[in-house]
Amino acid sequence: MSQSAHEIAQVLQEIAIPLQGGWIQKIYQPDPLAVTLEIRIEGETLHLHISAHPQIPRLHLLTQKYANPSSPPQFCQFLRRHLQGAKVVSIEQVTDDRIVRLRYQKTQDTGSLMADLIGRGANLYLLDANDTVSATLRSGRLAFGDHYELPFGESSSQQHRATEDTSEMSQPADAGAYPINRGLEARYAQLTQDLVIQRAQQAYLSSNTRKIKKAKRRLAGLEADLLRMDRYKDYRQYGELLKAAMHAIPKGATQATVQNYFDPSLGSMIIPLDPSLSANENMNTYFRKFRKYCSAQRELLPRIEAIPQELASLAQERDRLLQGIPPPDVDGLVSTALPRSPGKKVATRKRSEKIKLPYRHFVSLDGLTIGVGRNATENEALTFRAAKGRDLWLHARGVPGSHVAVFMGDWTTVPPQTLYDAAHLALLYSDRKRSGHGDVSYTLRKYVKKVKGKPPGTVTMTQEKNLYVELDETRLNRLKGSET
Repeated sequence: MSQSAHEIAQVLQEIAIPLQGGWIQKIYQPDPLAVTLEIRIEGETLHLHISAHPQIPRLHLLTQKYANPSSPPQFCQFLRRHLQGAKVVSIEQVTDDRIVRLRYQKTQDTGSLMADLIGRGANLYLLDANDTVSATLRSGRLAFGDHYELPFGESSSQQHRATEDTSEMSQPADAGAYPINRGLEARYAQLTQDLVIQRAQQAYLSSNTRKIKKAKRRLAGLEADLLRMDRYKDYRQYGELLKAAMHAIPKGATQATVQNYFDPSLGSMIIPLDPSLSANENMNTYFRKFRKYCSAQRELLPRIEAIPQELASLAQERDRLLQGIPPPDVDGLVSTALPRSPGKKVATRKRSEKIKLPYRHFVSLDGLTIGVGRNATENEALTFRAAKGRDLWLHARGVPGSHVAVFMGDWTTVPPQTLYDAAHLALLYSDRKRSGHGDVSYTLRKYVKKVKGKPPGTVTMTQEKNLYVELDETRLNRLKGSET
């Protein structure tokens, strides 16, 4: 449920004047789509929470704190460099819509944090003094370097207001100061909890469906295996009869006619033979296949008998989920998604235990992390310990230089601007830096191999492609500014 333009106006009516002149002390990004600004004003510290969640975008104060990740995401690091220690000049609603501009000043620098809180396209943009986008919370309609424009076709606050609930917002009994903000905090905490439970139920239902399909496929496979093994049940008799008639079977025979001692009438039986095998080998083949039949009876039958019970249990679980009964561990999921009271501290890694990753970190225009080794040891660690098989790997072609890796995360293909960013870094940290141009080879990390017996960082690669690069000072300055 999106926060309405009217609710945003009510929130700002409570906090706009108190926040004016406040100092941004700390910045957190408790989840990938939300940030919290800790702002010190006279006599107290306020926590302004801005979420671009596509289902519940919102802006309001917090009385409780969300758990934070052990290391800040890239957008949070960028905000800290530009906003931490800055003064809040103003915070205002734009065009009476679901858009909020927070203006800040830090020494001689000025800029804005824009919160577009409009439905699924909700996003946060950091703007410079000229309203040029410096960073975005997530990819969307605007990217780095674009001039900020209001959302296309979105002067829709009046249309949105026509459908919003005009009833009085419920407020906590102990709302105290900032009652509108406190009421919204309580409401969105409940909405978040409902959303977490709904997602957990959907995830469990999808998992349950997959388990049922897998169990049915496994049952069909086991039954087919058992049926295939069933044709070997008489093979022990064949082996025994061949053993008795071994002396009479000529070499290269395709069949043997033997007397069937297992038949009360002692009739004859024709047993097929493999002409490429000796009589003894044919006999052993029949015995071996009979042992397979025995193993199948011993191992497959219990597994086949257990699957109907598994399916019945999965069907009961599915019925509970369809009836809306929460999954068993949903409380743990809810507790991690909701804010905690100030008295409850989240366990974090001790400072002395923090791991310093052994390579430079840069952020591409599209928000992907780019790692760059500083020496042979770091090149080795970056390529063979940090980078995964589907990450992109780059190196200046034909000259010594740093290993460069683009950590793809959820991306399936590397964005063009990220490729050029990484190629610039590969060329910059190579022996081609002085010339300022040259070829950069790139391939997937899985196609990069160590060279045995050679110093660390010596590699070979296959399936590579080459990209000609001329160093662009503007691009390099942006990349250097993103280094963490």
